[in-house]
Amino acid sequence: MNKIVRSRGRGAISAADLSQEVSTRVLKSLALAETKRVARIHTAPVRSLAIDPVQSRFLLSAGLDTSIQLFDLETSERTAGGSRQITPLSHVAAGSGHTRLVSAVEWYPVDSGIFSTSSFDHTLRVWDASTMTEACQFDLESRVCCHRMSPMGAHALIAAANESAYVRLCDLRMASAVQQLFAHQGGGTALAWSPFQPYTLATGGADGVLKLWDIRQSGSCISEFNQPPQPSQDIPNGAESAAAAAHIGPIKSVLFSKISNVIVSSGSDGRARVWRTDADGLSSPALSAEFPVGTRRLSEGGGDELKGTIEPALTSTDDGTVKSEIMFYPNDDGTISTIELTTGRCIGVLRGHFAPVACVAWRSRHMELYSGGVDSNILVWCPPATENMSAEQAAARVDGWSDG
Repeated sequence: MNKIVRSRGRGAISAADLSQEVSTRVLKSLALAETKRVARIHTAPVRSLAIDPVQSRFLLSAGLDTSIQLFDLETSERTAGGSRQITPLSHVAAGSGHTRLVSAVEWYPVDSGIFSTSSFDHTLRVWDASTMTEACQFDLESRVCCHRMSPMGAHALIAAANESAYVRLCDLRMASAVQQLFAHQGGGTALAWSPFQPYTLATGGADGVLKLWDIRQSGSCISEFNQPPQPSQDIPNGAESAAAAAHIGPIKSVLFSKISNVIVSSGSDGRARVWRTDADGLSSPALSAEFPVGTRRLSEGGGDELKGTIEPALTSTDDGTVKSEIMFYPNDDGTISTIELTTGRCIGVLRGHFAPVACVAWRSRHMELYSGGVDSNILVWCPPATENMSAEQAAARVDGWSDG
Protein backbone atom coordinates (compact mmCIF):
# COMPACT_ATOMS: atom_id res chain seq x y z
CA MET A 1 0.00 0.00 0.00
CA ASN A 2 2.84 2.41 0.86
CA LYS A 3 4.30 1.83 -2.60
CA ILE A 4 1.02 2.88 -4.23
CA VAL A 5 0.78 6.00 -2.07
CA ARG A 6 4.37 6.95 -2.96
CA SER A 7 3.56 6.43 -6.64
CA ARG A 8 0.66 8.82 -6.29
CA GLY A 9 2.92 11.32 -4.53
CA ARG A 10 5.30 11.21 -7.50
CA GLY A 11 2.40 11.63 -9.90
CA ALA A 12 3.04 8.20 -11.39
CA ILE A 13 -0.61 7.21 -10.96
CA SER A 14 -3.80 9.25 -11.00
CA ALA A 15 -6.10 9.95 -8.07
CA ALA A 16 -8.68 7.65 -9.72
CA ASP A 17 -6.11 4.82 -9.91
CA LEU A 18 -5.25 5.28 -6.23
CA SER A 19 -8.92 5.30 -5.19
CA GLN A 20 -9.62 2.17 -7.26
CA GLU A 21 -6.64 0.28 -5.85
CA VAL A 22 -7.37 1.15 -2.23
CA SER A 23 -11.06 0.29 -2.56
CA THR A 24 -10.35 -2.98 -4.33
CA ARG A 25 -7.99 -4.05 -1.55
CA VAL A 26 -10.62 -3.26 1.07
CA LEU A 27 -13.29 -5.15 -0.86
CA LYS A 28 -10.99 -8.16 -1.21
CA SER A 29 -10.86 -8.34 2.59
CA LEU A 30 -14.65 -8.71 3.04
CA ALA A 31 -15.55 -11.44 5.52
CA LEU A 32 -18.53 -12.66 7.48
CA ALA A 33 -19.30 -10.02 10.09
CA GLU A 34 -18.52 -11.02 13.68
CA THR A 35 -20.13 -8.05 15.42
CA LYS A 36 -23.38 -7.75 13.46
CA ARG A 37 -25.94 -10.25 12.24
CA VAL A 38 -29.51 -10.29 10.92
CA ALA A 39 -32.02 -12.29 12.93
CA ARG A 40 -33.21 -15.43 11.16
CA ILE A 41 -36.89 -14.64 10.63
CA HIS A 42 -37.69 -16.29 7.32
CA THR A 43 -38.80 -19.92 7.49
CA ALA A 44 -38.03 -20.70 3.84
CA PRO A 45 -35.53 -19.59 1.15
CA VAL A 46 -34.82 -15.86 0.85
CA ARG A 47 -35.12 -14.88 -2.81
CA SER A 48 -34.83 -11.09 -2.85
CA LEU A 49 -33.15 -8.27 -0.89
CA ALA A 50 -33.27 -4.50 -1.39
CA ILE A 51 -31.58 -1.63 0.47
CA ASP A 52 -33.24 1.76 0.10
CA PRO A 53 -31.23 4.03 -2.25
CA VAL A 54 -32.15 7.25 -0.42
CA GLN A 55 -30.59 6.63 3.01
CA SER A 56 -28.94 3.20 2.57
CA ARG A 57 -30.53 2.36 5.90
CA PHE A 58 -33.57 0.12 5.39
CA LEU A 59 -33.40 -3.47 4.15
CA LEU A 60 -36.32 -5.39 2.64
CA SER A 61 -36.32 -9.18 2.36
CA ALA A 62 -38.78 -11.68 0.91
CA GLY A 63 -38.95 -15.19 -0.45
CA LEU A 64 -40.73 -18.52 -0.44
CA ASP A 65 -42.51 -18.10 2.92
CA THR A 66 -44.45 -15.14 1.34
CA SER A 67 -43.64 -12.78 4.24
CA ILE A 68 -41.95 -9.41 3.69
CA GLN A 69 -39.52 -8.20 6.36
CA LEU A 70 -38.33 -4.63 6.90
CA PHE A 71 -35.09 -4.07 8.84
CA ASP A 72 -33.52 -0.83 10.10
CA LEU A 73 -29.79 -1.47 9.65
CA GLU A 74 -28.94 1.30 12.12
CA THR A 75 -30.92 -0.29 14.95
CA SER A 76 -29.82 -3.49 16.65
CA GLU A 77 -29.98 -5.36 19.94
CA ARG A 78 -27.01 -6.69 21.87
CA THR A 79 -26.94 -10.47 22.24
CA ALA A 80 -25.51 -12.55 25.09
CA GLY A 81 -22.33 -13.09 23.05
CA GLY A 82 -21.77 -9.36 22.66
CA SER A 83 -22.69 -9.06 18.97
CA ARG A 84 -25.42 -6.82 17.60
CA GLN A 85 -28.52 -8.47 16.15
CA ILE A 86 -30.76 -6.66 13.67
CA THR A 87 -34.41 -7.59 14.11
CA PRO A 88 -37.36 -6.60 11.90
CA LEU A 89 -38.71 -3.10 12.29
CA SER A 90 -41.98 -4.21 10.70
CA HIS A 91 -43.31 -6.92 8.40
CA VAL A 92 -46.10 -8.24 6.22
CA ALA A 93 -47.05 -11.58 7.70
CA ALA A 94 -46.93 -14.74 5.61
CA GLY A 95 -50.18 -15.26 3.75
CA SER A 96 -51.56 -11.78 4.46
CA GLY A 97 -50.26 -10.36 1.17
CA HIS A 98 -48.80 -12.58 -1.49
CA THR A 99 -49.86 -16.22 -1.53
CA ARG A 100 -46.87 -17.72 -3.35
CA LEU A 101 -43.13 -17.10 -3.59
CA VAL A 102 -42.21 -13.41 -3.58
CA SER A 103 -39.76 -13.18 -6.46
CA ALA A 104 -38.58 -9.57 -6.05
CA VAL A 105 -38.69 -6.58 -3.72
CA GLU A 106 -37.80 -3.08 -4.94
CA TRP A 107 -37.67 0.35 -3.29
CA TYR A 108 -39.12 3.39 -5.03
CA PRO A 109 -35.88 5.13 -6.09
CA VAL A 110 -36.60 8.62 -4.69
CA ASP A 111 -38.80 7.85 -1.69
CA SER A 112 -38.12 5.24 0.98
CA GLY A 113 -41.78 5.39 1.99
CA ILE A 114 -42.83 3.22 -0.97
CA PHE A 115 -41.74 -0.21 -2.16
CA SER A 116 -43.03 -2.84 -4.56
CA THR A 117 -43.07 -6.65 -4.73
CA SER A 118 -43.78 -9.26 -7.39
CA SER A 119 -44.77 -12.87 -6.95
CA PHE A 120 -45.52 -16.24 -8.46
CA ASP A 121 -49.15 -15.56 -7.44
CA HIS A 122 -49.36 -13.51 -10.69
CA THR A 123 -49.41 -10.12 -8.96
CA LEU A 124 -47.27 -7.00 -8.70
CA ARG A 125 -48.04 -5.01 -5.53
CA VAL A 126 -47.10 -1.56 -4.23
CA TRP A 127 -46.80 -0.95 -0.46
CA ASP A 128 -46.69 1.91 2.02
CA ALA A 129 -43.48 1.26 3.99
CA SER A 130 -44.60 3.27 7.02
CA THR A 131 -47.65 1.06 7.62
CA MET A 132 -46.66 -2.04 5.60
CA THR A 133 -50.08 -1.95 3.94
CA GLU A 134 -50.88 -2.51 0.29
CA ALA A 135 -51.50 0.62 -1.80
CA CYS A 136 -52.33 -0.96 -5.17
CA GLN A 137 -52.11 -4.24 -7.06
CA PHE A 138 -51.61 -5.30 -10.68
CA ASP A 139 -52.80 -8.71 -11.93
CA LEU A 140 -50.33 -9.86 -14.60
CA GLU A 141 -52.03 -13.21 -15.28
CA SER A 142 -48.97 -15.46 -14.89
CA ARG A 143 -46.02 -15.96 -12.53
CA VAL A 144 -43.97 -12.77 -12.23
CA CYS A 145 -40.23 -13.49 -12.26
CA CYS A 146 -39.05 -9.98 -11.44
CA HIS A 147 -39.83 -6.29 -11.73
CA ARG A 148 -37.77 -3.10 -11.73
CA MET A 149 -38.22 0.67 -11.39
CA SER A 150 -35.98 3.24 -13.07
CA PRO A 151 -33.23 4.38 -10.65
CA MET A 152 -33.50 7.90 -12.09
CA GLY A 153 -37.04 8.42 -10.77
CA ALA A 154 -38.00 10.29 -13.96
CA HIS A 155 -41.28 8.40 -14.34
CA ALA A 156 -43.58 6.14 -12.34
CA LEU A 157 -43.37 3.06 -14.57
CA ILE A 158 -42.61 -0.41 -13.21
CA ALA A 159 -41.37 -3.00 -15.71
CA ALA A 160 -42.44 -6.56 -14.93
CA ALA A 161 -41.30 -9.81 -16.53
CA ASN A 162 -43.60 -12.82 -16.32
CA GLU A 163 -44.11 -16.15 -18.08
CA SER A 164 -45.83 -14.56 -21.08
CA ALA A 165 -43.96 -13.28 -24.13
CA TYR A 166 -44.68 -9.71 -23.05
CA VAL A 167 -42.89 -7.40 -20.63
CA ARG A 168 -45.54 -5.26 -18.95
CA LEU A 169 -45.13 -1.60 -18.00
CA CYS A 170 -47.33 -0.61 -15.05
CA ASP A 171 -47.95 3.03 -14.19
CA LEU A 172 -48.14 3.85 -10.46
CA ARG A 173 -50.05 7.06 -11.14
CA MET A 174 -52.80 5.27 -13.06
CA ALA A 175 -52.64 1.99 -11.09
CA SER A 176 -52.85 0.03 -14.33
CA ALA A 177 -50.69 -1.65 -16.96
CA VAL A 178 -50.26 0.92 -19.74
CA GLN A 179 -47.89 -0.73 -22.22
CA GLN A 180 -46.48 -4.11 -23.19
CA LEU A 181 -43.39 -5.10 -25.16
CA PHE A 182 -43.40 -8.30 -27.20
CA ALA A 183 -40.03 -9.38 -25.88
CA HIS A 184 -39.26 -13.07 -25.36
CA GLN A 185 -40.52 -16.47 -26.40
CA GLY A 186 -41.00 -18.51 -23.26
CA GLY A 187 -41.31 -15.43 -21.05
CA GLY A 188 -39.14 -12.72 -19.56
CA THR A 189 -36.70 -13.62 -16.79
CA ALA A 190 -34.59 -10.51 -16.03
CA LEU A 191 -34.86 -6.71 -16.29
CA ALA A 192 -32.81 -3.57 -15.71
CA TRP A 193 -33.34 0.15 -16.36
CA SER A 194 -30.48 2.31 -17.55
CA PRO A 195 -29.05 4.66 -14.87
CA PHE A 196 -28.38 7.27 -17.59
CA GLN A 197 -31.35 7.06 -19.98
CA PRO A 198 -34.70 7.04 -18.12
CA TYR A 199 -36.61 5.37 -20.95
CA THR A 200 -34.04 2.68 -21.78
CA LEU A 201 -34.83 -0.83 -20.57
CA ALA A 202 -32.83 -4.06 -20.90
CA THR A 203 -34.73 -7.36 -20.89
CA GLY A 204 -33.55 -10.97 -20.77
CA GLY A 205 -35.67 -14.02 -21.43
CA ALA A 206 -36.06 -17.75 -21.21
CA ASP A 207 -34.95 -17.82 -24.85
CA GLY A 208 -31.44 -16.63 -23.87
CA VAL A 209 -31.94 -13.37 -25.76
CA LEU A 210 -30.88 -10.00 -24.31
CA LYS A 211 -32.60 -6.90 -25.74
CA LEU A 212 -32.46 -3.15 -25.29
CA TRP A 213 -35.60 -1.02 -25.63
CA ASP A 214 -36.60 2.64 -25.81
CA ILE A 215 -40.06 2.37 -24.28
CA ARG A 216 -41.15 5.58 -26.00
CA GLN A 217 -40.97 3.71 -29.31
CA SER A 218 -43.84 1.26 -29.25
CA GLY A 219 -42.78 -2.27 -30.18
CA SER A 220 -39.31 -1.13 -31.25
CA CYS A 221 -36.24 -3.03 -29.99
CA ILE A 222 -33.15 -0.82 -30.23
CA SER A 223 -30.53 -3.56 -30.00
CA GLU A 224 -30.22 -7.29 -29.57
CA PHE A 225 -27.09 -8.64 -27.92
CA ASN A 226 -25.36 -11.56 -29.62
CA GLN A 227 -22.17 -13.46 -29.08
CA PRO A 228 -19.73 -12.91 -31.96
CA PRO A 229 -19.73 -15.53 -34.75
CA GLN A 230 -17.18 -18.32 -34.31
CA PRO A 231 -15.31 -20.32 -36.96
CA SER A 232 -17.16 -23.59 -37.52
CA GLN A 233 -15.71 -26.88 -38.71
CA ASP A 234 -19.14 -27.79 -40.03
CA ILE A 235 -19.15 -24.91 -42.52
CA PRO A 236 -16.88 -25.23 -45.61
CA ASN A 237 -14.04 -22.80 -46.40
CA GLY A 238 -13.60 -21.82 -42.76
CA ALA A 239 -16.68 -19.61 -42.79
CA GLU A 240 -18.07 -18.32 -39.53
CA SER A 241 -21.17 -19.68 -37.89
CA ALA A 242 -24.14 -17.43 -37.28
CA ALA A 243 -24.02 -15.20 -34.21
CA ALA A 244 -25.43 -16.91 -31.13
CA ALA A 245 -27.85 -15.45 -28.60
CA ALA A 246 -26.47 -13.77 -25.49
CA HIS A 247 -26.84 -17.00 -23.49
CA ILE A 248 -27.72 -20.64 -23.99
CA GLY A 249 -30.83 -21.08 -21.87
CA PRO A 250 -32.65 -18.58 -19.64
CA ILE A 251 -31.01 -15.31 -18.66
CA LYS A 252 -30.83 -15.04 -14.85
CA SER A 253 -29.72 -11.44 -14.29
CA VAL A 254 -29.11 -8.12 -16.06
CA LEU A 255 -27.26 -5.12 -14.59
CA PHE A 256 -26.23 -1.72 -15.94
CA SER A 257 -22.91 -0.24 -14.87
CA LYS A 258 -23.33 3.09 -13.13
CA ILE A 259 -20.03 4.52 -14.38
CA SER A 260 -19.69 3.33 -17.99
CA ASN A 261 -21.64 2.12 -21.03
CA VAL A 262 -21.57 -1.48 -19.85
CA ILE A 263 -24.28 -4.06 -19.33
CA VAL A 264 -23.58 -7.39 -17.62
CA SER A 265 -25.80 -10.44 -18.00
CA SER A 266 -25.68 -13.96 -16.60
CA GLY A 267 -27.44 -17.13 -17.63
CA SER A 268 -28.27 -20.68 -16.75
CA ASP A 269 -25.36 -21.65 -19.02
CA GLY A 270 -23.08 -20.79 -16.09
CA ARG A 271 -21.56 -17.73 -17.81
CA ALA A 272 -21.65 -14.00 -17.13
CA ARG A 273 -20.98 -11.69 -20.06
CA VAL A 274 -19.98 -8.02 -20.09
CA TRP A 275 -21.27 -6.00 -23.06
CA ARG A 276 -20.09 -2.56 -24.16
CA THR A 277 -22.24 -0.14 -26.15
CA ASP A 278 -21.52 3.09 -28.01
CA ALA A 279 -21.24 6.37 -26.14
CA ASP A 280 -25.01 6.83 -26.30
CA GLY A 281 -25.41 3.60 -24.33
CA LEU A 282 -27.99 2.40 -26.83
CA SER A 283 -26.30 0.97 -29.90
CA SER A 284 -23.62 -1.39 -31.24
CA PRO A 285 -23.40 -3.76 -28.25
CA ALA A 286 -20.24 -5.86 -28.29
CA LEU A 287 -19.01 -8.60 -25.97
CA SER A 288 -15.97 -7.36 -24.03
CA ALA A 289 -15.48 -10.01 -21.32
CA GLU A 290 -16.99 -13.20 -19.93
CA PHE A 291 -16.41 -15.40 -16.91
CA PRO A 292 -17.92 -18.43 -15.18
CA VAL A 293 -20.62 -18.12 -12.49
CA GLY A 294 -22.51 -20.74 -10.51
CA THR A 295 -26.13 -20.61 -11.62
CA ARG A 296 -26.83 -24.10 -12.94
CA ARG A 297 -28.51 -25.61 -9.86
CA LEU A 298 -30.64 -22.49 -9.49
CA SER A 299 -31.95 -23.09 -12.99
CA GLU A 300 -32.40 -26.80 -13.40
CA GLY A 301 -35.37 -28.64 -11.90
CA GLY A 302 -36.26 -28.35 -8.24
CA GLY A 303 -39.20 -26.55 -6.67
CA ASP A 304 -39.92 -22.84 -6.46
CA GLU A 305 -36.98 -22.32 -4.10
CA LEU A 306 -34.59 -22.93 -7.02
CA LYS A 307 -36.44 -20.88 -9.63
CA GLY A 308 -36.47 -17.19 -10.46
CA THR A 309 -34.08 -14.36 -11.13
CA ILE A 310 -30.62 -14.16 -9.55
CA GLU A 311 -29.80 -10.82 -7.87
CA PRO A 312 -26.12 -9.78 -8.09
CA ALA A 313 -24.98 -6.35 -6.91
CA LEU A 314 -22.47 -3.68 -7.95
CA THR A 315 -20.43 -1.24 -5.90
CA SER A 316 -20.61 2.48 -6.69
CA THR A 317 -18.32 5.47 -7.06
CA ASP A 318 -19.24 6.38 -3.47
CA ASP A 319 -17.21 3.33 -2.45
CA GLY A 320 -14.11 4.49 -4.36
CA THR A 321 -14.53 2.11 -7.30
CA VAL A 322 -14.39 4.96 -9.79
CA LYS A 323 -12.79 3.11 -12.72
CA SER A 324 -14.19 -0.42 -12.49
CA GLU A 325 -17.08 -1.54 -10.33
CA ILE A 326 -16.89 -4.70 -8.27
CA MET A 327 -19.71 -7.20 -8.78
CA PHE A 328 -20.86 -9.59 -6.07
CA TYR A 329 -22.39 -12.68 -7.64
CA PRO A 330 -24.42 -15.28 -5.70
CA ASN A 331 -23.52 -18.86 -6.59
CA ASP A 332 -25.41 -22.12 -6.27
CA ASP A 333 -22.64 -23.74 -4.19
CA GLY A 334 -23.32 -21.38 -1.26
CA THR A 335 -20.54 -18.93 -2.14
CA ILE A 336 -20.46 -15.35 -3.41
CA SER A 337 -17.89 -14.36 -6.04
CA THR A 338 -16.24 -10.93 -5.92
CA ILE A 339 -15.51 -9.97 -9.53
CA GLU A 340 -13.79 -7.00 -11.15
CA LEU A 341 -16.39 -6.04 -13.72
CA THR A 342 -14.28 -4.69 -16.58
CA THR A 343 -11.90 -7.64 -16.68
CA GLY A 344 -14.04 -10.46 -15.28
CA ARG A 345 -11.24 -11.26 -12.82
CA CYS A 346 -12.40 -12.97 -9.62
CA ILE A 347 -10.65 -11.27 -6.70
CA GLY A 348 -12.31 -13.17 -3.86
CA VAL A 349 -14.87 -15.77 -2.78
CA LEU A 350 -17.12 -15.38 0.28
CA ARG A 351 -18.18 -18.55 2.11
CA GLY A 352 -20.87 -18.70 4.77
CA HIS A 353 -24.18 -20.04 3.43
CA PHE A 354 -25.05 -23.74 3.62
CA ALA A 355 -27.16 -23.79 0.43
CA PRO A 356 -27.39 -21.86 -2.85
CA VAL A 357 -27.26 -18.06 -2.56
CA ALA A 358 -30.06 -16.33 -4.51
CA CYS A 359 -29.56 -12.62 -3.86
CA VAL A 360 -27.13 -10.00 -2.56
CA ALA A 361 -27.57 -6.30 -1.79
CA TRP A 362 -24.70 -3.81 -1.47
CA ARG A 363 -24.95 -1.09 1.16
CA SER A 364 -23.27 1.82 -0.54
CA ARG A 365 -21.03 4.11 1.53
CA HIS A 366 -20.94 1.57 4.38
CA MET A 367 -18.84 -1.17 2.77
CA GLU A 368 -21.42 -3.81 3.76
CA LEU A 369 -22.87 -6.67 1.76
CA TYR A 370 -26.06 -8.54 2.64
CA SER A 371 -26.84 -11.96 1.16
CA GLY A 372 -29.92 -14.18 1.17
CA GLY A 373 -29.95 -17.90 0.56
CA VAL A 374 -31.97 -21.05 0.18
CA ASP A 375 -30.86 -21.83 3.76
CA SER A 376 -33.27 -19.02 4.91
CA ASN A 377 -30.38 -16.95 6.29
CA ILE A 378 -29.51 -13.31 5.65
CA LEU A 379 -25.78 -12.85 6.24
CA VAL A 380 -23.74 -9.66 6.71
CA TRP A 381 -20.28 -9.19 5.18
CA CYS A 382 -17.83 -6.34 5.86
CA PRO A 383 -14.08 -5.61 6.03
CA PRO A 384 -12.73 -6.88 9.39
CA ALA A 385 -11.00 -3.54 9.94
CA THR A 386 -14.37 -1.75 10.20
CA GLU A 387 -15.68 -3.93 13.04
CA ASN A 388 -15.55 -2.75 16.64
CA MET A 389 -15.44 -5.89 18.72
CA SER A 390 -16.78 -5.95 22.25
CA ALA A 391 -14.64 -7.30 25.10
CA GLU A 392 -16.76 -10.49 25.13
CA GLN A 393 -16.23 -11.05 21.42
CA ALA A 394 -12.49 -10.42 21.66
CA ALA A 395 -12.24 -12.92 24.51
CA ALA A 396 -14.26 -15.47 22.55
CA ARG A 397 -11.96 -15.07 19.57
CA VAL A 398 -8.85 -15.59 21.76
CA ASP A 399 -10.45 -18.70 23.29
CA GLY A 400 -11.18 -20.01 19.82
CA TRP A 401 -7.56 -19.52 18.76
CA SER A 402 -6.19 -21.15 21.89
CA ASP A 403 -8.49 -24.15 21.45
CA GLY A 404 -7.19 -24.62 17.91
